[in-house]
Amino acid sequence: AAILFVSGPLVDQLLTKQNVFAYNYSPIVLAFIILSCIISVSVNFSTFLVIGKTSPVTYQVLGHLKTCLVLTFGYTLLHDPFTDRNIVGILIAIFGMGLYSYFCTQENKKKQADPLGSQ
Repeated sequence: AAILFVSGPLVDQLLTKQNVFAYNYSPIVLAFIILSCIISVSVNFSTFLVIGKTSPVTYQVLGHLKTCLVLTFGYTLLHDPFTDRNIVGILIAIFGMGLYSYFCTQENKKKQADPLGSQ
């Protein structure tokens, strides 16, 4: 956070030729900045919870599900058109999530059937 606080305004100045601190921040803009920070912290915290309780692979599967949901909500709420590439990607991701869930379920059943690991 400290590195970004120092480097962010400098990079922004170079790219946009504007000073981020010279902007007139209205209460609505500040509210959205604070809301964005709260959502960001919540996402990071939930990432640690998911990885801590499951596995990094499960987290990746949830990431793909999130992408599918973002595309779907973008289409339904914002009427953003789907391309063939979006549809194929969503179908592949859903198929992969289904396979992953199936194999995880099968593995859990094997572990429950043989709790000692047949050594």
